[in-house]
Amino acid sequence: MKKKFTVTDILLVVALFLLPVTGCGKQEVPPLEVTPPPTAVPDSSGVIGREPEVTYFPQGITNITYYTLSEELEVEEVTSPITGNGEMTAQELVAYVTATMEDVSVTVTVDSVTADGANAVVDFESDSVPVRFANTRLESAILDALAQSLLDNFSEYAGVIFRAGGQAYESENRSFELNEIYMGR
Repeated sequence: MKKKFTVTDILLVVALFLLPVTGCGKQEVPPLEVTPPPTAVPDSSGVIGREPEVTYFPQGITNITYYTLSEELEVEEVTSPITGNGEMTAQELVAYVTATMEDVSVTVTVDSVTADGANAVVDFESDSVPVRFANTRLESAILDALAQSLLDNFSEYAGVIFRAGGQAYESENRSFELNEIYMGR
Protein backbone atom coordinates (compact mmCIF):
# COMPACT_ATOMS: atom_id res chain seq x y z
CA MET A 1 0.00 0.00 0.00
CA LYS A 2 1.42 3.25 -1.13
CA LYS A 3 0.72 6.36 0.77
CA LYS A 4 0.31 9.58 -1.11
CA PHE A 5 1.46 12.81 0.37
CA THR A 6 -0.97 15.62 0.06
CA VAL A 7 -0.15 19.28 -0.18
CA THR A 8 -1.29 19.70 3.40
CA ASP A 9 1.14 17.05 4.64
CA ILE A 10 4.02 18.69 2.82
CA LEU A 11 3.14 22.15 4.16
CA LEU A 12 2.91 20.76 7.67
CA VAL A 13 6.42 19.21 7.45
CA VAL A 14 7.91 22.41 6.01
CA ALA A 15 6.29 24.48 8.77
CA LEU A 16 7.73 22.20 11.44
CA PHE A 17 11.22 22.62 9.96
CA LEU A 18 10.95 26.39 9.62
CA LEU A 19 9.48 26.99 13.04
CA PRO A 20 12.82 26.72 14.93
CA VAL A 21 14.63 28.72 12.22
CA THR A 22 12.27 31.68 12.28
CA GLY A 23 12.60 31.96 16.04
CA CYS A 24 9.01 31.89 17.05
CA GLY A 25 8.76 33.71 20.34
CA LYS A 26 12.23 35.22 19.87
CA GLN A 27 13.02 38.08 22.24
CA GLU A 28 14.94 41.12 21.19
CA VAL A 29 18.30 41.62 22.99
CA PRO A 30 18.61 45.06 24.57
CA PRO A 31 21.63 47.12 23.45
CA LEU A 32 24.81 46.76 25.52
CA GLU A 33 25.25 49.56 28.02
CA VAL A 34 28.77 50.89 28.40
CA THR A 35 29.68 52.76 31.55
CA PRO A 36 32.23 55.49 30.86
CA PRO A 37 35.34 55.57 33.08
CA PRO A 38 35.26 58.08 35.92
CA THR A 39 36.73 61.47 35.18
CA ALA A 40 37.69 62.06 38.78
CA VAL A 41 39.62 59.64 40.94
CA PRO A 42 40.26 59.59 44.64
CA ASP A 43 43.59 61.02 45.74
CA SER A 44 45.74 59.37 48.41
CA SER A 45 43.39 60.59 51.14
CA GLY A 46 40.35 59.09 49.36
CA VAL A 47 38.91 62.44 48.23
CA ILE A 48 37.33 62.37 44.77
CA GLY A 49 37.71 65.34 42.47
CA ARG A 50 41.20 65.28 40.99
CA GLU A 51 41.80 64.44 37.35
CA PRO A 52 43.80 61.22 36.89
CA GLU A 53 47.46 61.59 35.97
CA VAL A 54 48.17 60.05 32.59
CA THR A 55 51.56 58.42 32.10
CA TYR A 56 52.55 57.40 28.62
CA PHE A 57 56.03 56.12 29.44
CA PRO A 58 57.24 54.07 32.39
CA GLN A 59 58.36 56.30 35.20
CA GLY A 60 61.99 56.23 36.25
CA ILE A 61 63.84 56.27 32.93
CA THR A 62 67.27 57.83 33.30
CA ASN A 63 70.06 58.20 30.79
CA ILE A 64 73.51 57.21 31.99
CA THR A 65 76.81 57.66 30.26
CA TYR A 66 79.31 54.88 30.73
CA TYR A 67 82.33 53.46 28.98
CA THR A 68 82.67 49.99 27.55
CA LEU A 69 84.64 48.07 24.91
CA SER A 70 84.03 48.46 21.20
CA GLU A 71 84.31 45.64 18.64
CA GLU A 72 87.99 46.66 18.26
CA LEU A 73 88.40 46.29 22.05
CA GLU A 74 88.92 50.01 22.54
CA VAL A 75 87.19 52.27 25.07
CA GLU A 76 83.88 53.56 23.77
CA GLU A 77 81.52 56.11 25.38
CA VAL A 78 77.86 55.07 25.43
CA THR A 79 74.70 56.81 26.63
CA SER A 80 71.95 54.39 27.51
CA PRO A 81 68.51 54.65 29.13
CA ILE A 82 67.94 52.63 32.28
CA THR A 83 64.69 52.11 34.13
CA GLY A 84 64.12 52.22 37.84
CA ASN A 85 64.25 54.90 40.44
CA GLY A 86 67.13 56.69 38.70
CA GLU A 87 69.64 55.82 41.39
CA MET A 88 72.35 53.27 40.75
CA THR A 89 75.02 52.14 43.17
CA ALA A 90 78.67 51.91 42.18
CA GLN A 91 78.44 48.09 42.42
CA GLU A 92 75.43 48.07 40.04
CA LEU A 93 77.18 50.39 37.58
CA VAL A 94 80.31 48.24 37.49
CA ALA A 95 78.17 45.09 37.04
CA TYR A 96 76.30 46.82 34.19
CA VAL A 97 79.50 47.96 32.47
CA THR A 98 81.19 44.55 32.77
CA ALA A 99 78.01 42.91 31.39
CA THR A 100 78.25 45.14 28.30
CA MET A 101 81.81 43.93 27.78
CA GLU A 102 80.45 40.41 27.37
CA ASP A 103 78.92 41.63 24.09
CA VAL A 104 82.45 41.56 22.65
CA SER A 105 83.35 38.26 24.40
CA VAL A 106 85.28 39.79 27.29
CA THR A 107 84.23 38.42 30.68
CA VAL A 108 85.39 40.55 33.60
CA THR A 109 84.81 39.25 37.12
CA VAL A 110 84.57 41.80 39.93
CA ASP A 111 84.43 40.66 43.55
CA SER A 112 83.29 43.97 45.01
CA VAL A 113 83.06 47.71 44.66
CA THR A 114 83.48 49.65 47.89
CA ALA A 115 84.37 53.13 49.07
CA ASP A 116 87.67 53.85 50.78
CA GLY A 117 87.44 57.43 51.97
CA ALA A 118 86.80 59.56 48.88
CA ASN A 119 87.84 56.81 46.47
CA ALA A 120 86.02 53.90 44.85
CA VAL A 121 87.79 50.55 45.19
CA VAL A 122 87.15 47.92 42.51
CA ASP A 123 88.37 44.47 43.55
CA PHE A 124 88.75 41.92 40.71
CA GLU A 125 89.01 38.18 41.10
CA SER A 126 92.74 37.45 40.98
CA ASP A 127 92.51 34.67 38.39
CA SER A 128 90.31 36.33 35.75
CA VAL A 129 90.38 39.10 33.14
CA PRO A 130 91.88 41.77 33.37
CA VAL A 131 94.28 40.49 36.05
CA ARG A 132 95.03 37.36 34.01
CA PHE A 133 94.56 36.41 30.36
CA ALA A 134 94.62 39.97 28.97
CA ASN A 135 97.26 41.78 26.95
CA THR A 136 98.34 45.28 27.97
CA ARG A 137 96.00 47.03 25.52
CA LEU A 138 92.89 45.08 26.63
CA GLU A 139 93.75 45.46 30.31
CA SER A 140 94.17 49.23 29.95
CA ALA A 141 90.89 49.53 28.06
CA ILE A 142 88.99 47.62 30.78
CA LEU A 143 90.53 49.63 33.62
CA ASP A 144 89.96 52.94 31.80
CA ALA A 145 86.32 52.10 31.01
CA LEU A 146 85.50 51.14 34.60
CA ALA A 147 87.35 54.08 36.18
CA GLN A 148 85.88 56.66 33.81
CA SER A 149 82.36 55.23 34.24
CA LEU A 150 82.62 55.53 38.03
CA LEU A 151 84.06 59.04 37.98
CA ASP A 152 81.48 60.33 35.48
CA ASN A 153 78.51 58.94 37.39
CA PHE A 154 79.56 59.40 41.02
CA SER A 155 80.74 62.89 41.94
CA GLU A 156 81.50 61.73 45.49
CA TYR A 157 84.53 59.76 44.28
CA ALA A 158 87.80 61.63 43.82
CA GLY A 159 89.58 58.61 42.38
CA VAL A 160 89.40 54.92 41.53
CA ILE A 161 91.64 52.25 43.07
CA PHE A 162 91.94 48.76 41.59
CA ARG A 163 92.74 45.65 43.59
CA ALA A 164 92.95 41.95 42.83
CA GLY A 165 91.79 39.33 45.30
CA GLY A 166 91.69 41.91 48.10
CA GLN A 167 95.41 42.66 47.63
CA ALA A 168 97.35 45.24 45.67
CA TYR A 169 96.58 44.98 41.94
CA GLU A 170 99.22 42.90 40.20
CA SER A 171 98.53 41.52 36.75
CA GLU A 172 100.62 39.91 34.06
CA ASN A 173 101.29 43.42 32.68
CA ARG A 174 100.98 45.97 35.49
CA SER A 175 101.13 46.41 39.23
CA PHE A 176 99.84 49.09 41.59
CA GLU A 177 100.31 49.78 45.28
CA LEU A 178 97.44 48.76 47.57
CA ASN A 179 95.91 52.26 47.70
CA GLU A 180 97.34 53.69 44.47
CA ILE A 181 94.81 55.78 42.59
CA TYR A 182 94.55 54.58 39.01
CA MET A 183 92.45 57.52 37.79
CA GLY A 184 91.32 60.63 39.62
CA ARG A 185 89.64 63.95 39.07
